[in-house]
Amino acid sequence: MERNVVTVSGMFGDGHTYFADSPVVIDISGLKWPGTSPFNVVKMEVLYQNNVVGHFQGDTYGQSSISFDVSSALRAIWADYGFGGEVEKAGNALSAQVGQPFSREMRRYFLRIYTEYVSDDDGGVFTITQCEDEHGNTDIPGGQCLLGGLTEWERSLITDDSKRDVSALEHTGIRNGDASTKPTSSPERVGWESITSWVDVQSGYTKSIFYPAAYNGRRGENDDVAGREQGWTGHAPIVLRDTMPYVDFLFVNRRGAVETCSAQPLESMSIDVETTQYARAERPTFRPSSSIMSLATGGRRSWEMSSGHVTREWAEWWVMEFLMAKQRWMLYKGRFVPVTVTPAKKSTTIYDRTKQQMSSVEFTVTLALEG
Repeated sequence: MERNVVTVSGMFGDGHTYFADSPVVIDISGLKWPGTSPFNVVKMEVLYQNNVVGHFQGDTYGQSSISFDVSSALRAIWADYGFGGEVEKAGNALSAQVGQPFSREMRRYFLRIYTEYVSDDDGGVFTITQCEDEHGNTDIPGGQCLLGGLTEWERSLITDDSKRDVSALEHTGIRNGDASTKPTSSPERVGWESITSWVDVQSGYTKSIFYPAAYNGRRGENDDVAGREQGWTGHAPIVLRDTMPYVDFLFVNRRGAVETCSAQPLESMSIDVETTQYARAERPTFRPSSSIMSLATGGRRSWEMSSGHVTREWAEWWVMEFLMAKQRWMLYKGRFVPVTVTPAKKSTTIYDRTKQQMSSVEFTVTLALEG
């Protein structure tokens, strides 16, 4: 099998780390083709831990370059990731005196590139050529990605495509961490005993630090002893602690980080139980007879909750982040358990200029576990 040297560029390598949920375009140039081939196809495989997680192909029509968006393959790289370790860290923070850190390391992927064509020089033989980079690598290294993504709005603010990586977020979230999307216009309202989170992003990893209510650190000081010993920086975010009842949640935000929030429970709790009736035939005596039996299923507990009265910016955050999150956990009887969240209304009104009042977002929380 012949080999050909190509140049791989675009949103790739050079120490950049890209979000798996954002478009990541790979540019391949330096392709060479015979002038008479009826097709000039490039096939590319994306490998993670020696497993092929994505196939891409296209006809260059004789051109020397082609581009592929490999974000679907990068999402497959993170498909097996579980958040159990982070949920456990958050649970440990309930009884700790210092912050509990957790890191999500970036994942590196490789590329294999092939060209397919028919060459008259070889008597019209179908030819497959495996390409290599300038260093002679057939498994071309350098790509790396993290869980999460940038929104279309965030990407539109970055004019240089090669810089649309996680470094674009560095030093953008001074109060809550670069991986946080929480508003900074006003403090976050939490319960008196609620844990809080600092979520940050760097080129090689994202991290979450879960702070207990008893944490005595002050903003801007790295006085978390356990965190400092592990090389962590950051501080507990500014919050407004309320004596009213609150329920603590963990959720995965759009940047792939697990952070906390607290909601106010409304005076409503329900348990969903469904029954199915069956007719059971009895042993006949003088005539056939039957009895009715029922089988109950379900038993999922659910609660009506609210964000409480918050500013418009916080109300929008509750809708766009918490209600649209892919995974959530609620603190229930001393441990974080998975839950589903359903908006109270199909369309949530953030504000109404005809009403002089603060906004609130209401929703239903249901345990994902039965019994």
